[in-house]
Amino acid sequence: MLFSNATVVKLSSPLPEDLETKLLTHTFEGVSNYARSSIGWVSLLDVPEAPLTRAYGQRLLFCGRREEKVIPMSAVTEAVQARVSKQESLDGQKLTATAKRSIKDDVMAEMLPRALCKSKRILIYHDPALKALILNTGIENEVEDLLNLLRASIGSLNVYRWDGGASIGLFTQWLTHKTLPEALTLGAECSLFDPESTARITWRGQSLDASELLTHLDHGKRCERLQLIWNGAIKFTLDKHLTLRGLRTVAFEDDPEDAVDENEDNLYSVLDREYALLSESLALLVPLIETTVVQH
Repeated sequence: MLFSNATVVKLSSPLPEDLETKLLTHTFEGVSNYARSSIGWVSLLDVPEAPLTRAYGQRLLFCGRREEKVIPMSAVTEAVQARVSKQESLDGQKLTATAKRSIKDDVMAEMLPRALCKSKRILIYHDPALKALILNTGIENEVEDLLNLLRASIGSLNVYRWDGGASIGLFTQWLTHKTLPEALTLGAECSLFDPESTARITWRGQSLDASELLTHLDHGKRCERLQLIWNGAIKFTLDKHLTLRGLRTVAFEDDPEDAVDENEDNLYSVLDREYALLSESLALLVPLIETTVVQH
């Protein structure tokens, strides 16, 4: 699918109609020599004069790019330890914690211009009917960075997140008694935890009806992540924060991807087709999760 993950962020008010113009004020520029990271908006496709947004009905798709420099902490630690040892030898006494932090800051500043960059593109779409943004990431700091970028681009952004306080109890009930909402069936993966310890079990590739798994549940373990199948068509794993992970279509999950013709018109056709499938599916799945799992 176009998205492999989906974090749902609810909006108190819709995005502005001139979103394309607003996004142009914060396009991606890359990381400068002495910066740790950079974030900005980029075109959906790498073709000349491509717009930043793409509409499907009232829904609007756009893309952020996040780039950060990667500095191996082992290299930082080694350099800091060498400088600390040298300075302590010269001074004849131990350095204070403040002095050691200063040395670490100096080492980081020297390494930044030579560090390699790691880049990631993250798709987002706005669905006015759902009053939501859907982000293709399950990483919290990426969600917050993109929301802050969008807030800076449009001037203000009031959002709220789903309350997943009831999710663990519901997942455990579904797994134990198989009492799922209509249109949902169990997949083949789950994660259990023991409330009285840090012990965790990841169950994968075996039946969720297995007696061993049911024994874990009988002994008090709880489910914090559960793979589900919606309408026999979309497979995903729902975690305790109600992030959808591992999104994929059941019919094509084992089929190899077809080679894509790099013709610009064809690239847009493929994007539109995948975007339509994703957004039409989530237009039905998101309200189902909201009414059955979200705590109000």
